[in-house]
Amino acid sequence: MRTASHLAPGFLVAAPGLRDPNFAGSLVLMTGHRKAGSMGFVVNRAAPVAAGDLLATVDAALGELARASVHGKRPVLVGGPVSPEQLWMLYRRGPGGDEDEAIRVGRNLAVGSSRAILETVLRDDGSRLLQLFVGYAGWATMQLEEEISQGSWVPMGLDEDLVTTVPLHDRWSEAVRRLGLDPNGFLVGGGGAMA
Repeated sequence: MRTASHLAPGFLVAAPGLRDPNFAGSLVLMTGHRKAGSMGFVVNRAAPVAAGDLLATVDAALGELARASVHGKRPVLVGGPVSPEQLWMLYRRGPGGDEDEAIRVGRNLAVGSSRAILETVLRDDGSRLLQLFVGYAGWATMQLEEEISQGSWVPMGLDEDLVTTVPLHDRWSEAVRRLGLDPNGFLVGGGGAMA
């Protein structure tokens, strides 16, 4: 198991005993883990809205730009229960260093909320990953460590392809397989809930 200081970037795989409806069966991409708390995004739970439709509610021109791109029909994900009104994006970093205000996640990915970067990615040829999220997952000081010790989560190293190539509905089971476990028989004690 990875130590708490090495949880981000990485993943948290929800154990079957985790019954919190916000996180049951989830795979969380961890983007930050510090003494003050932790932050991540559920990467396998779709909201009932496509990216283009959601962005049109923010700004008509942004909605048109999204609907004209390959990203417009992709589902928005529910990143977690914290600040569900806030829009975030996970994207493949560009060659020009356009991530100054973003959080680097591994070698090739970043998470941010910059409209300028969003417009840049929407205008590209579709070769850059873009995933929109509403809300995020957050933990207070030592809350995540306690939930891990209770068996609610299994930490896992960052495999970028889990969010770049594995289909949304297969991400949790694929993560469990990469841990060397059978998704049908994966049993870890505990069942802590998250705030």
